[in-house]
Parts: sequence; C-alpha cells; structure tokens
Amino acid sequence: MFYFLWFSEAIWQLPIISTLYGHFVHYTMVSLTEGSVFVLNLLEYQAEVFSVRYIDLYDSIMNIFIKNFCLGIDMMFVFTALVLSYPGKWLNRLWFIPLGILGIHLINIGRIVGISLSWIILDRGDFVDHHDVFNLVATIFIFLMFTVWVNLKKKPALK
Repeated sequence: MFYFLWFSEAIWQLPIISTLYGHFVHYTMVSLTEGSVFVLNLLEYQAEVFSVRYIDLYDSIMNIFIKNFCLGIDMMFVFTALVLSYPGKWLNRLWFIPLGILGIHLINIGRIVGISLSWIILDRGDFVDHHDVFNLVATIFIFLMFTVWVNLKKKPALK
C-alpha cells in the first residue's frame, strides 16, 4: 500500500530515475524486437522491425505489436528483488542478476518468436494466452535461478 500511495509517485517521478527507467524500457524494447526478428530470420521466416514496437511478418497478414507490459520488466524486478533480499556476496550479485535478467529476456524473445510463428504457420495467434505462458515459464526460471543463488550461499559441510 505504501508503495502505491507514496513511493511510486515520489520516487519513480524523480528526473534521474524516470530518465534511467525510460532508457531501460527503450533498450529492452529494441533488443526484444531486434532479437525476435533475428531469430525469425535465422529460422528462415522473413520478418523486419517496422518500428521500435512493430515486427512486420512478411508471410502473414498480421504484424506483431509489443506494448510496455509485454517486456517482462516486472519479472526482471521480481528476480532482482529476490536475489537482493537473500544474503550473499555483492560481487556475486554483479554477475548473477544480469545473468537472470538476460535469461528472462531470452524467454521473452522465445515468446515473441512463438507468437510470430503461430501467425505465420497456423494463421492464428490467439489460441493460447501468451502472457500466462510467459509468466509461468519465467516464474519457473526465477525459481530455478533463486535455488542456484541459495545454493551458492551454502557452505560445504565439514567432515
């Protein structure tokens, strides 16, 4: 409640934070669209980034439009908060958090590629709720990564 009433308005609106967050959203969007198009072209399906938010699928009547809430930033935040909240060495966090964020981002690229292929191959992309599938897969990934993080903290048993 405190977060929504005061913190989100007071903190996220600060010029330095809102600017950095805006850059993060922009580059996450760019890498999501460019990465998805790269994979589609690698699979020999013709696609092109039409704008930062649009992927043009040449073999389909549909284009893919990506909104901000499709970026998986909430899952990246959950992963980061979990790792920061559990004890561990800060130097380990410097490589582990970006690794987890990259993993979530790759899962998201897989989601966009899957949606694109469902439109290209099946001519329909709404047969499955891709948000629920992404959230499930990303949550399992976060759980597995957090398990690895907890096990990094464990000390070997003395004999």
